[in-house]
Order: sequence, then C-alpha cells, then structure tokens
Amino acid sequence: MSEKIRIAIVGGGRTGAPLLEALSALPYIEVIGVADQDPASTGARFAQEHGVFYTEEASVLGAKAHEIDLIIEVSGDPMVKPALKDAFRAQGNTDTIIVHDLVARLLMTLATGAGELAPSMHPSDRGIG
Repeated sequence: MSEKIRIAIVGGGRTGAPLLEALSALPYIEVIGVADQDPASTGARFAQEHGVFYTEEASVLGAKAHEIDLIIEVSGDPMVKPALKDAFRAQGNTDTIIVHDLVARLLMTLATGAGELAPSMHPSDRGIG
C-alpha cells in the first residue's frame, strides 16, 4: 500500500466537518482523530459513525501525537493552537505539524469548492511562531 498522511482535525463544525469528509474520502489520507467540544457537532458525529477516534478535548490528541503527521486546527478558539504547541513541546514532539492558518484556509476552500478563500480562524497566526 502507498504512503498515507495521518491527520487529526480540531474543530468539527462548519469549517472542519466539510474538510473532514473530503479528506476522509481520499485514499492517501488516514484520519487518526477528531476533537470538538460539542459531541453533537457534524464532525464529531462523522468520526463516531466512521470509527475515527473522537475526543472533546484537543489536548487528548497530544497523547496520540506519534500517530499524527498533521493537525488541522480549525476550532476558532484562539487558546487551542498555543495549547497544542505547548503540549507537543513538553513531549519533545518535533514531528507533528500543526497546519498554519493560511494553509488550513486553503484546504477548507478546496474541500468545499468555495469560490472565495475561507475566513481565518486565527488571524494573528503569522509565520512559524
């Protein structure tokens, strides 16, 4: 079997759910987990129905970091991304990539077929910091 990119998505609402559904359909993507505070969100339900690990707390994905290549953080909560970065630093995880806001926006736009770039979830997310 060819190589797969292992991803997790934080935020299963209006932006994360369509992205989750589109990426799950690709043979070179393996969705490892979904985090959303609302277990009734579209993304949470999708994960539960498709046997994908689900948690209400994004930090729980930190324990699965060795299984995750990319985390796409589209929760809209400005505290989540820094907390994930801190958790990974504390574990010495330098392999998992937390997708930059601009890249996440591009992926969301492509996944939904929108004619305009998806709005920013983290407008202050600049550079590699």
